[in-house]
Amino acid sequence: MSKLRTGAQFVTHTSDGESGEDEVVVVRLDEHGAELVWPRAIGLFDALALNSNESFPDPVVLRSGHGWLTLLEGRSLGSSASTLGHSEQRIRYYRAVGTGAKHTDYSTIHGMSSIVDGLARWARRTPVTQEITFDGGRVDGLTIRARNLEAICLGGPLGLELTTSYTHSPQPEGGVYAISTALEVRTRSLEAIDWGAHTSTHRMIQDLMCLVYGKPCLARLDAVMREDDQEIEPKDERRFWRDAYEPTFGRSARGTEGISDKDLPLFYLDDTDPDKLASWLTGQSLWSRPTWIGVTPLFHTDLPVESRLLQVAVALEALGAAIAKSRSEKPPTTFEGLLEVVFRAIGYAPTAIVGEASSKEWCTAFNKAYKGVKHADNPMTDPIEAYERSRQGLTLMRCWLAVELGVTREVLDANLGRRL
Repeated sequence: MSKLRTGAQFVTHTSDGESGEDEVVVVRLDEHGAELVWPRAIGLFDALALNSNESFPDPVVLRSGHGWLTLLEGRSLGSSASTLGHSEQRIRYYRAVGTGAKHTDYSTIHGMSSIVDGLARWARRTPVTQEITFDGGRVDGLTIRARNLEAICLGGPLGLELTTSYTHSPQPEGGVYAISTALEVRTRSLEAIDWGAHTSTHRMIQDLMCLVYGKPCLARLDAVMREDDQEIEPKDERRFWRDAYEPTFGRSARGTEGISDKDLPLFYLDDTDPDKLASWLTGQSLWSRPTWIGVTPLFHTDLPVESRLLQVAVALEALGAAIAKSRSEKPPTTFEGLLEVVFRAIGYAPTAIVGEASSKEWCTAFNKAYKGVKHADNPMTDPIEAYERSRQGLTLMRCWLAVELGVTREVLDANLGRRL
């Protein structure tokens, strides 16, 4: 099947229906998944009966001149009815995979690949190199070379690795020769497991990038893999991966532009300790809750500053509790105590967060601002202060993550001032 993208529409054939006959259906990919329209040459009452009997194939395997398509995770949208003996049954599927020749059940998978904004820059990994030659002090030529690099294994329960890829256009478009590159996040499992197990690890990488940049980093599902859906018998670790479409993958990107080429990370992959990074990924059940809560406001630019402060405060509360749990300590019973746990984990109070105050004074001031927007019997927090406290709180979480992953204080302090 050609590349699966929002807005694509396919006229396909199926033999998965109850009749067992070859039927024509129309599939359109949108921001919610894949909508399937199934024309039915049936009478009015039979069409109405379809609305009370919501049985439909899941997964459904389709084929067309463009290739095979498998749709999964369906939900009935009902059927239209007509006295003319024609109706349309509509089914919403939330996932689509560009395969189907072997009728493999993709409800469980062996591998998943995604692409996250900012990851290639953070990892300093690109398959393209360029060389400029000079003759007599003047530019003589330019050589651009594309070659995939060896994958980097970051660890975690599903052996997460970073893999480079590139595509090029042999013919120029408008006189421009182009090479597109990507750094893919890949997870693999020995046994076929549920999509969600893979997705949770990929979400950790998206949250990692959001905290690294302090901005929303978009992510999209790229491909999935099944060991029993290979074109040829595998002779090494290489496998055929199938294009996958799931627009709800990761965080909602509606109205979010993501990062630009000018945005710099707070730290880079080579600033981290590989063992600590692998440990953080392995502990996703512990760390995913505070990071997921803390990063969410970045994807809602129209969120009121009071709500933003509430969200960041809840994330810091969860983070303090998670840190205490990771050290087999009893979490403090007060919000300020949980904030102090985060500072102790960092090892010092970064000036970019507390300014001239001590960490204890900052915790008291942050708690006061938090209570001002949370409790109606407290004086309302000034909007400007609410904004500043939410920004400082997110920076506190970012600093904790940096230290947790092994980034040195020298690197952190050098980057804090210019990369907030």
